[in-house]
Amino acid sequence: MMKKQGMFVSLAAAAILSACASSQSESGLGKATVKLVEPEVIITQLSVLPMIARDMTGNIPIHYQVRVANRSGEPITLTRIEVRSIGQGAYTLTSQTHPFKQKIAPSGYEIVDFWAPAFIDDPTVYGANGPVTIRTVAHFDSPVGQFENVTVQQVHDRPGSESQPN
Repeated sequence: MMKKQGMFVSLAAAAILSACASSQSESGLGKATVKLVEPEVIITQLSVLPMIARDMTGNIPIHYQVRVANRSGEPITLTRIEVRSIGQGAYTLTSQTHPFKQKIAPSGYEIVDFWAPAFIDDPTVYGANGPVTIRTVAHFDSPVGQFENVTVQQVHDRPGSESQPN
């Protein structure tokens, strides 16, 4: 009977230790959250669909670039980005996550990019290249713990030209 209890305790301890090890972050602090100076996160749409696609509906691939500027005195690592469109726009971007392991030095910046599937269900006057409001949640790790940055901004193929149709 004692052997079975000892084996059970050993297995339980091993399970707990492995669970703790799997929640470890690069900082070694697991899921501990911290408050650092927020990084600047800017998302830009790189894709441009041809004018012939102006009135199309259906699936389209969209290429994005994300610039992350580290304004803190600690090195940070971008671990993942969650993106989705909000409200009405040229296309719909369903919620999705893109993993990264991009280190960003203090007072430095890095650029990452990714492709995301989107859907045009109702073409706008701007066509498929029109503006879309994107919500991003960027997840970071640092030597002092983990944190996230939430950004909402408008993107499309020609930043700064929101008032000019194709």
